[in-house]
Amino acid sequence: MEAKTFAMVGGDRRNIELARMLHTQGHTVKMYGFKNYEKELSIQCNTLLETVEGSNCIIGPIPCSHNGEILNTPFHNKPISIEELFSLIKPQQQFLAGVIKPEVLEIADKYNISTIDMLKREELLIRNAIPTAEGAIKIAIDETDITLHGSRAMVIGYGRIGKVLSGMLRGLGVEVLAVVNTDEAAAFAESNGHWSVLYKEMESKLQFADVIFNTVPQILLDKNNMQHIRKDTLIIDLASPPYGVEVNDSRDFGLKVLYTNSLPGKIAPVTTASYILETVNRILEEKEGEQNEPI
Repeated sequence: MEAKTFAMVGGDRRNIELARMLHTQGHTVKMYGFKNYEKELSIQCNTLLETVEGSNCIIGPIPCSHNGEILNTPFHNKPISIEELFSLIKPQQQFLAGVIKPEVLEIADKYNISTIDMLKREELLIRNAIPTAEGAIKIAIDETDITLHGSRAMVIGYGRIGKVLSGMLRGLGVEVLAVVNTDEAAAFAESNGHWSVLYKEMESKLQFADVIFNTVPQILLDKNNMQHIRKDTLIIDLASPPYGVEVNDSRDFGLKVLYTNSLPGKIAPVTTASYILETVNRILEEKEGEQNEPI
């Protein structure tokens, strides 16, 4: 791929590491939205316009926004309006980010902006499951007073993250109970050495778990079944909003619930940035291929 100019607007350490990697590949990188980052970034611009102008591709945060109006900018000293950003982007420029909310897509349509949600790319989702699972295990080790080896863990959901996490836990000597929604998923979990249970039968097994990991973005643990969870059980919710654990109900039952956000960016920003880089390169190569196709 020929050298391009990238605008990195907002995001966490993944975006910072991605900017460095793109620069190393010979691309021009301009950054905005990292004013409060602890280290100096020589490629930071003073204004949003300066950053966007002349760039082939604008890369936003993962997740793009928490409320659909303001960019996710943990290292910046003031909010960056998505409306303002999109008003500066030209139709020929590409906007890439992750978890792009419908409200953001509406603004993009208003300004005729081409957007790609990188977290809808299967290759990135699968790779992201690795640091997510490692981060979940790290939290479980830090937040419990038992060894994971010899303990019992319930993993709710047997998708990308659930499969990777269950495998890692089993490697540590954990007895894993995978909560699944189909007989096919149950067979797959059992073939990998785990116990399995269907969602509708989960309630009867909750009392046996030392740690519960939820990966499903749907409230599955609430007042109807929390009464069966032991008070010393740690619950780690890895799902995106609306999460899988009802926070108010968990407080009523005195349960310890940890809601994790953007674990890959916190646990392994360099590795995760390399995953994003591969996805960015692939997306742009596909776009160039489409443009070069004969009419």
